[in-house]
Amino acid sequence: MIKKVSRYFTIVLLLIPIISQAQYTVESIPNQKTINGSYVSNPDQILDETTVSQIDTLLTNLEKNSTAQVAVVVVESIGDEDIFEFAQKLFTTWKIGNVQNDNGLLVLFVNDKRTVRFHTGFGLEGVLPDVVCKRIQRDYMVPEFKNGNYNAGMLAGMQQVDKILSDPVYAEEIKKPDEEELSGFAALVVFLAVFIAPLMIALFFIKANHGDFKDSKKKEYTAYPEMRPTRLAWAVEFVIIPIAIITLIGMVPGEDLAGVLFYALYFYFMCTLFYRLWRIQKVINRFLEKQEYYEIVDFLRKQQWYWFFMALLFPLPFAFYFVYHLFRKRMYRDHPRNCKECKGSMKKLNEKTEDEFLTEGQQMEEKLKAVNYDVWKCINCDSIEMWFYLNPKSKFTTCPKCQTIAYHSVSKRTITRASYSSSGKGEEVHACQFCGHQITAAYTIAQLVESSTSSSSFSSSSSSSSSSSSWGGGSSGGGGASSSW
Repeated sequence: MIKKVSRYFTIVLLLIPIISQAQYTVESIPNQKTINGSYVSNPDQILDETTVSQIDTLLTNLEKNSTAQVAVVVVESIGDEDIFEFAQKLFTTWKIGNVQNDNGLLVLFVNDKRTVRFHTGFGLEGVLPDVVCKRIQRDYMVPEFKNGNYNAGMLAGMQQVDKILSDPVYAEEIKKPDEEELSGFAALVVFLAVFIAPLMIALFFIKANHGDFKDSKKKEYTAYPEMRPTRLAWAVEFVIIPIAIITLIGMVPGEDLAGVLFYALYFYFMCTLFYRLWRIQKVINRFLEKQEYYEIVDFLRKQQWYWFFMALLFPLPFAFYFVYHLFRKRMYRDHPRNCKECKGSMKKLNEKTEDEFLTEGQQMEEKLKAVNYDVWKCINCDSIEMWFYLNPKSKFTTCPKCQTIAYHSVSKRTITRASYSSSGKGEEVHACQFCGHQITAAYTIAQLVESSTSSSSFSSSSSSSSSSSSWGGGSSGGGGASSSW
């Protein structure tokens, strides 16, 4: 009898850590920034030490270079708490971000909810709008999380955040030849040798290290693998062919080398255009096989800025192609499609008719031009399919109360002006155009500083040292996005 009791007691002791698995509250999550200066709170050891160290290094450099603060919280459970409300409370409690700029970001990962949340401060809503947060999660994090690769997914997401928030300060200076005036082809060769060639070689190794090539050993996730060239193809297109063109031009007799170079490079860019078009068509063909027209439109939207700048730089023929690109995007958006239920033909409803199938919130989003909805109805079985297209230029974000994309800053006023002896205070009001929900948040206006090299240097160093051991006093209005898997 004693042995049985002892055995059961041992089993209960072993099960206690599992049964009492931590369900964290805002107060119980360890704030590592104030404990050891780390940006990552990982109490359940979901991330390994190597990943935590890599993220800490990334976010430390990011804060030093931009003053933006990113807090990463990775926990097993927050119980029945809503992840949005939990993130807002945690952000407000910790006050993430620089107090002057409100440039804080909270990345909250909750394992039992299989959800990751980006919660942005007021100052990052323009740089990291909801759409961008969602895309980082969708393209770089969720695919890894689905496979249980939490370390890879979190690191990839933080690398994308760093790329967006970091700005290069200075361009590398180019050393000119000593007291020698070079002209014509000789100057071009020297420029190629001292700048373009090393730059392209460095870029090649950077892309290979990031897994940007189809045959890279370490492959970074992409939804469009057809757009990824092999290492050889990239080297031929951007290194070998340009060098060959320059070399051949040098062998052409005559004085008008500039004119010959212009036409040669124009022809070269046209060739790269057709190569890119070939890869684009491969992506479209893959989506067409599954009738994934929404994915085609989303892909063409991502390509739009590329073709716009190409049209500005090379009006012929890219200006005409840019018009065709816009036409093709609209064509696939309106492309006839079959019903997923009965395989019958579907009809796209017009703006007036589709309102019958949209909620009041969705109608408001369309009215504000924050989102555009397409509603398709099957002719045979009357089933409905709905697609939405976010407007990246919209000032509206997701309302924390009703989740309608109708939330924006409606007013901002100064309560106390900053002076040379004290900081000021301001107040900003965010409101939802749909449900009327309002959040009023106070912010601090930086104290005025007299123009002085020494005082500026002192202020910078003191700010840097304080940021390493605590958060900066930022606030959030609830911007950001969540993704589940």
